[in-house]
Amino acid sequence: MQNSFLKRIISKPPILFPWAALFQIVITIAAVVTLYPTPLGQQDWLRPLCMALFSVIWLFVCDMRKWAAMSYIVFTMLCLGLHYFTKMDTPERIFSDAFFPFDMVLSFFILLYYKKFQ
Repeated sequence: MQNSFLKRIISKPPILFPWAALFQIVITIAAVVTLYPTPLGQQDWLRPLCMALFSVIWLFVCDMRKWAAMSYIVFTMLCLGLHYFTKMDTPERIFSDAFFPFDMVLSFFILLYYKKFQ
Protein backbone atom coordinates (compact mmCIF):
# COMPACT_ATOMS: atom_id res chain seq x y z
CA MET A 1 0.00 0.00 0.00
CA GLN A 2 1.29 3.44 -0.95
CA ASN A 3 2.10 5.91 1.81
CA SER A 4 0.10 9.08 1.95
CA PHE A 5 1.62 12.30 0.65
CA LEU A 6 1.56 13.88 4.13
CA LYS A 7 3.41 10.95 5.67
CA ARG A 8 6.04 11.00 2.90
CA ILE A 9 6.77 14.74 3.21
CA ILE A 10 7.33 14.31 6.94
CA SER A 11 9.36 11.10 6.95
CA LYS A 12 11.45 11.20 3.73
CA PRO A 13 13.39 14.49 3.87
CA PRO A 14 15.80 15.87 6.45
CA ILE A 15 14.01 17.42 9.43
CA LEU A 16 14.66 20.97 8.20
CA PHE A 17 12.51 20.51 5.09
CA PRO A 18 9.10 19.89 6.75
CA TRP A 19 9.73 22.72 9.21
CA ALA A 20 10.52 25.06 6.32
CA ALA A 21 7.31 23.91 4.59
CA LEU A 22 5.30 24.65 7.70
CA PHE A 23 6.92 28.07 8.03
CA GLN A 24 6.20 28.93 4.39
CA ILE A 25 2.58 27.82 4.65
CA VAL A 26 1.99 29.80 7.85
CA ILE A 27 3.57 32.95 6.39
CA THR A 28 1.53 32.55 3.19
CA ILE A 29 -1.70 32.20 5.15
CA ALA A 30 -0.79 35.24 7.25
CA ALA A 31 -0.15 37.26 4.07
CA VAL A 32 -3.50 36.23 2.59
CA VAL A 33 -5.36 37.03 5.81
CA THR A 34 -3.66 40.42 6.02
CA LEU A 35 -4.68 41.29 2.45
CA TYR A 36 -8.20 39.85 2.69
CA PRO A 37 -10.04 43.22 2.59
CA THR A 38 -8.03 44.31 -0.47
CA PRO A 39 -9.75 43.69 -3.84
CA LEU A 40 -8.37 40.65 -5.63
CA GLY A 41 -7.22 42.59 -8.73
CA GLN A 42 -4.74 44.76 -6.81
CA GLN A 43 -1.02 44.23 -7.36
CA ASP A 44 -0.60 43.68 -3.61
CA TRP A 45 -1.85 40.13 -4.17
CA LEU A 46 1.27 39.29 -6.21
CA ARG A 47 3.36 38.68 -3.09
CA PRO A 48 0.98 36.06 -1.57
CA LEU A 49 0.71 34.47 -5.02
CA CYS A 50 4.48 34.09 -5.18
CA MET A 51 4.53 32.80 -1.62
CA ALA A 52 1.89 30.21 -2.47
CA LEU A 53 3.90 29.07 -5.50
CA PHE A 54 7.03 28.72 -3.38
CA SER A 55 5.06 26.78 -0.73
CA VAL A 56 3.51 24.34 -3.20
CA ILE A 57 6.83 23.66 -4.89
CA TRP A 58 8.46 23.22 -1.48
CA LEU A 59 5.89 20.56 -0.52
CA PHE A 60 7.06 18.52 -3.50
CA VAL A 61 10.67 19.21 -2.50
CA CYS A 62 9.76 17.64 0.84
CA ASP A 63 8.62 14.58 -1.13
CA MET A 64 12.22 14.53 -2.44
CA ARG A 65 11.27 15.06 -6.10
CA LYS A 66 14.19 16.12 -8.29
CA TRP A 67 11.97 18.15 -10.66
CA ALA A 68 10.63 20.10 -7.67
CA ALA A 69 14.14 20.79 -6.39
CA MET A 70 15.19 22.16 -9.76
CA SER A 71 11.95 24.15 -10.06
CA TYR A 72 12.50 25.73 -6.66
CA ILE A 73 16.05 26.74 -7.56
CA VAL A 74 14.99 28.15 -10.95
CA PHE A 75 12.09 30.04 -9.39
CA THR A 76 14.45 31.43 -6.75
CA MET A 77 16.88 32.62 -9.43
CA LEU A 78 14.02 34.20 -11.39
CA CYS A 79 12.84 36.08 -8.30
CA LEU A 80 16.43 37.08 -7.48
CA GLY A 81 16.86 38.52 -10.96
CA LEU A 82 13.56 40.39 -10.71
CA HIS A 83 14.57 41.70 -7.29
CA TYR A 84 17.83 43.20 -8.50
CA PHE A 85 16.94 44.27 -12.04
CA THR A 86 13.55 45.92 -11.60
CA LYS A 87 12.61 49.28 -10.14
CA MET A 88 11.02 49.69 -6.73
CA ASP A 89 7.21 49.44 -6.48
CA THR A 90 6.79 47.65 -9.80
CA PRO A 91 4.65 44.51 -9.91
CA GLU A 92 7.71 42.41 -10.75
CA ARG A 93 9.53 43.67 -7.65
CA ILE A 94 6.52 43.05 -5.42
CA PHE A 95 6.24 39.50 -6.81
CA SER A 96 9.92 38.74 -6.30
CA ASP A 97 10.20 39.95 -2.69
CA ALA A 98 8.02 37.18 -1.25
CA PHE A 99 10.57 35.03 0.60
CA PHE A 100 13.77 36.94 -0.14
CA PRO A 101 16.43 35.86 1.15
CA PHE A 102 14.85 32.77 2.82
CA ASP A 103 14.37 31.14 -0.57
CA MET A 104 18.09 31.39 -1.31
CA VAL A 105 18.96 29.67 1.97
CA LEU A 106 16.55 26.86 1.15
CA SER A 107 18.04 26.57 -2.33
CA PHE A 108 21.43 26.05 -0.69
CA PHE A 109 20.00 23.16 1.35
CA ILE A 110 18.45 21.67 -1.78
CA LEU A 111 21.87 21.70 -3.43
CA LEU A 112 23.40 20.19 -0.30
CA TYR A 113 20.98 17.23 -0.38
CA TYR A 114 20.57 17.03 -4.18
CA LYS A 115 21.92 13.48 -4.55
CA LYS A 116 19.16 12.16 -2.27
CA PHE A 117 16.38 13.45 -4.53
CA GLN A 118 14.57 11.01 -6.84
